[in-house]
Amino acid sequence: MAKKVLFAVILIVVVLFGSGCFNVQIKEDVDFPAGLFAAAREKLAVMERHNPDRVGGIANMHVLVYDGQSRELVQAALPMWAVRMAGQDEKRGPRQPARDMAGRYVDLDWSALGDISRLGPGLLVQVEDGRENSHVLVWLE
Repeated sequence: MAKKVLFAVILIVVVLFGSGCFNVQIKEDVDFPAGLFAAAREKLAVMERHNPDRVGGIANMHVLVYDGQSRELVQAALPMWAVRMAGQDEKRGPRQPARDMAGRYVDLDWSALGDISRLGPGLLVQVEDGRENSHVLVWLE
C-alpha cells in the first residue's frame, strides 16, 4: 500500500513540475532498467561514504520510479527551489481535503516538502516491490 501511495505522490510531483524547464523523462514499454537503479544506488553509496553525516547544501531532488505492471519509467531532477515553492503555495491557502489518488485517499502536507532539504544530501526514499516489479528511489543531492 505504501508503495502505491508513494508512487502516486511522486507522479503528482513530476506532473506539477514537468511543465517547467525541469529534467523530467517518462518512458513507456521499458524492461526493468536495472542499470539505472544500480548506478543510482552506487552514487548514493559514494555519497554516504564521503558524507556520512549528510551535511551540506541541497540543489536537487532526484526521482527514479519504475512501475513493472505498466512498464513505465519516470526520471526527474527537480530543483529544490521548486520543491520549496510548492510548500509555500500550500502555506498560503487553506488546508486542502484529502485527494483520491489511484483509488486511495492521500492527505499530503505539501508545506513539509521544503523542510526535507534539512536532511542533507543522500537517500530519502527507497521502495522495492518484487511481486509487482516496481521500484522507487528518491534522493537529495
